[in-house]
Amino acid sequence: MSDNYITICPVKEVENPEELSLKISKWLQAKGIIENELSDCILSTNKKGYKPGNKHLNVIGFDENILRLQVCGLEITTEREVFNAGAFTPFTKLECPNCKTNRFEGITPQDFYTENCTEEQLDRFNSVFPEFDKWSNNENASLTCPNCSIESDLTSYKTDNSIAFSNLGFTFWNWPDLTEEFLIEVKTEIGMDIVRMNGNL
Repeated sequence: MSDNYITICPVKEVENPEELSLKISKWLQAKGIIENELSDCILSTNKKGYKPGNKHLNVIGFDENILRLQVCGLEITTEREVFNAGAFTPFTKLECPNCKTNRFEGITPQDFYTENCTEEQLDRFNSVFPEFDKWSNNENASLTCPNCSIESDLTSYKTDNSIAFSNLGFTFWNWPDLTEEFLIEVKTEIGMDIVRMNGNL
């Protein structure tokens, strides 16, 4: 069985990620959405998460009995990361801030999955990942647009909200879809716009 996840991040980095994460976790605990104590309930060998609290159904709308699963907790990340990078494909929009051209324009699912892409198309895709690593390691990260040849900072590229460049993330492992009302509340508590991403492993 695969594990699904929903990750919520601020649209950009925050000044004090650990402080803000503590504020959000205490707010979720006060609402009974997550338990107060950390436990082994996420897909990680070096940290723990928070199991669903006794009122977690209030934010998912229906009961899938996620408590029966070993992996069912909330994972909180307070380090710089390209969130959801594992789900990044050539069908993720990455639009040049200068000429507004999608870096992966012309790459079709059929060509990509049948290995019929040109070397240039594959290079356009593969060259992004080293820049993801640089950004996560607090190094300068940039991309040169294949259309206009202008080099721009990685985070100035517009995406389709399937990835996020942030230093704060909340990943709900194997939770059903979260309600819009809850997402609005989270946005208010964080104090800025958020990105919500779905994926599976």
